[in-house]
Amino acid sequence: MSLDEEKIEQVDKVGKAAKSKATAYGVDAAEEMNRMAPNKEHFDSFMDAKQAQKAAVIDKPTLEPHRGSLLDEVRNVGLKVDKFKSVTHKDIVAQADGVVKQIEEIKKKLASPDLRLGKSTQSLLENKLSHVDENLRVALSKAGLEYQDYVHPQGAKANPIERFLGFLTHGQAQLASLSYEVNQMHLNRKEISPVNMLRVQMKVGYITQEIEFFTAVLNKSLDSTKTVLNVQV
Repeated sequence: MSLDEEKIEQVDKVGKAAKSKATAYGVDAAEEMNRMAPNKEHFDSFMDAKQAQKAAVIDKPTLEPHRGSLLDEVRNVGLKVDKFKSVTHKDIVAQADGVVKQIEEIKKKLASPDLRLGKSTQSLLENKLSHVDENLRVALSKAGLEYQDYVHPQGAKANPIERFLGFLTHGQAQLASLSYEVNQMHLNRKEISPVNMLRVQMKVGYITQEIEFFTAVLNKSLDSTKTVLNVQV
């Protein structure tokens, strides 16, 4: 084979190899393009989901009003009315009797020896008893009963613990009277109106909260007193 023929053969081989690679690349590229081409069904379903999400966001305020809106307030009032429709004389009696027992426990704690109350604690406890007195006065008036003002025998000269004991004992008597009279009204079929029954229940509930707070503060003072005494010993 001549030199020219050898060169021609080599050129043919190179050309065939290049053509083969180009064909292969062309197939691979076509396959890659097909693979990367967007799927119409997937795209459509994705867009439908996005549209549904936007619609849900737009409709949400209509279905669920913002907190504090007029619709919320109306709904809350309705729930409260439904809740208190079932208030009976038994509820009031049980509530008042429960507070009487709580006060008795407080009186025992106030009688603890060496109890020490700081000025700020005294003011806080006196403030709570003042709230109890105000709510008790309203509760009795709504039940058609008269509230008896309390005057401590020693007046302002009494020490704080004696004043607290006097107010608590007086409050106990008023609550016991409320419990008894409400029960008697029921027995005599002279029920309190539903509106006033609701008001009485709410006021006695406030009294319960104030007494519970009073108890918590007093317990803290007792713990502090015990700590001081232990340190001194």
